Amino acid sequence: MKILKVVCENFVAATPEVVKWNSWDSEHLNSVHGAYDAPKYLLTREGEVLFVDRVKVPFFRIRLKCLVFAIQWDSENQITYTLTPFFLAKNTINVQQINDGTTRVRVIYEFSGNWIQALLFPIFKILIQRWNQTVWEEDLPLKLRRQKALSYGFIDFRGIPDKMEMRKDRTGIYKASIPVPTTRNVEEFSHPFFISGRS
Repeated sequence: MKILKVVCENFVAATPEVVKWNSWDSEHLNSVHGAYDAPKYLLTREGEVLFVDRVKVPFFRIRLKCLVFAIQWDSENQITYTLTPFFLAKNTINVQQINDGTTRVRVIYEFSGNWIQALLFPIFKILIQRWNQTVWEEDLPLKLRRQKALSYGFIDFRGIPDKMEMRKDRTGIYKASIPVPTTRNVEEFSHPFFISGRS
């Protein structure tokens, strides 16, 4: 078995916590990203999730059934394992603040492959790089909008304060809840096996 690796890197004018919020926000997956069908969560608890989905293969019209487990390994690294009918994948999302206004986001995609998959890896690498860029561009407005809202004092499920004197910049104190709290009765949590470890 050979481990095939692709590394993609981007930069954003947002804090690492905003980047983590975007990565862990379950409600945006199928509404923002065309590649996701309708993820159904099986397990959520602090710092980890397990879900099933049908993910579109980049630039093809087929969807693969996937079982996905994600964990916030430490303050800078989210690790996700994806099991498909053809391969097991691991991706690590590393977020690092490189100055007061910019965060570097490095995604390391790793795949366990046989010799045929290794032979096709140059094509696969191009597909993964395009996938990463597409997802990045779809997510970027969400990151930037949340960063701006936090600078106006935004609080989840409460919004931006009405009074100007209450609008304190929260970008320095904001910590993303992982997984991100959701609105009630969302479809993503309708699977009959779903359990939550959150209180």
